[in-house]
Amino acid sequence: MKVPKDEGRQKGRPEVIPQEARVKLRTCYAEHMGQWGPSVLACWARREGIGAWSSETIAKVIADLKPEPEQAQRPQKYEIAGPMVMWSEDGTGFVTNAQKKELMVLQDEYARFKVNTRLAEGPACEADVLSYLEEAFEKHGAPLVLKHDNAKYQNTDAVQKLCERFGVIILNSPPRYPAYNGRCERSMRDIKGYVRALSRHHRGKTLQERISLTIKDLNEERPRPVLGGRTAKEAFETLRMALPDRKQFQIRVRTRQIELEEKARDRNEKHAARRRAVEEVLSDYGLLKWKGDTSTDLNAETRTS
Repeated sequence: MKVPKDEGRQKGRPEVIPQEARVKLRTCYAEHMGQWGPSVLACWARREGIGAWSSETIAKVIADLKPEPEQAQRPQKYEIAGPMVMWSEDGTGFVTNAQKKELMVLQDEYARFKVNTRLAEGPACEADVLSYLEEAFEKHGAPLVLKHDNAKYQNTDAVQKLCERFGVIILNSPPRYPAYNGRCERSMRDIKGYVRALSRHHRGKTLQERISLTIKDLNEERPRPVLGGRTAKEAFETLRMALPDRKQFQIRVRTRQIELEEKARDRNEKHAARRRAVEEVLSDYGLLKWKGDTSTDLNAETRTS
């Protein structure tokens, strides 16, 4: 590691560490390829009789020699090509009369159309998930992929069997990365914002009535610039596209998942194999297009496109 020139003392307040000692500390840090941190250098300086300084003071001496920290790699964002390719689900809580209720929302990833909702009396459970998923599958047909987070009540054997019966592949978001399901997260913000507005203007007598009015606005009344001025319902119903054979799609996903698991270098890559396989096969079919990041700032204004 090459040591950049140390400018030494600056005008004004004198340096805490003398120039000669600064050079020795920087040289030692470079000779050990940056693997000796400030605390180790503090011990080394005392052992060598150079001086006694805190690790915080030494950290300032070598600050410009430290490499930039590596940024954690996050999954890329993508755009789905049309309705019925992927649905996503999420939930948000409401409190009414000191009782917590959870609203479950299932929406088409492309059209932003809420294909079903369910207001659970308390935290949602497996029975709520099974009921509202099956209701949506029977009413609208089943998507190729269902995306949700890692909540236990959404990832039970019963939910898996239901999706297998309808030929739906489950796609889980990466752990601790809610932005992967950003569009549904953003819909939760829209819903809560509109419900609060209805409450302030005394529209709707109950929470369920205000939620129904909100979903009607988001689905049927609000024109969406990102959908060419269409409403979510219009886009969902009129922009359907030909989808691949469901069984063939599933075979390709399973095959690619096995390949990725065999090539995995660590546990994280192995756990991500399923997600990557789904993304790659959808991309091969032209049903998924890669794009930039999506904002999921829940403190932003309560309106979106």
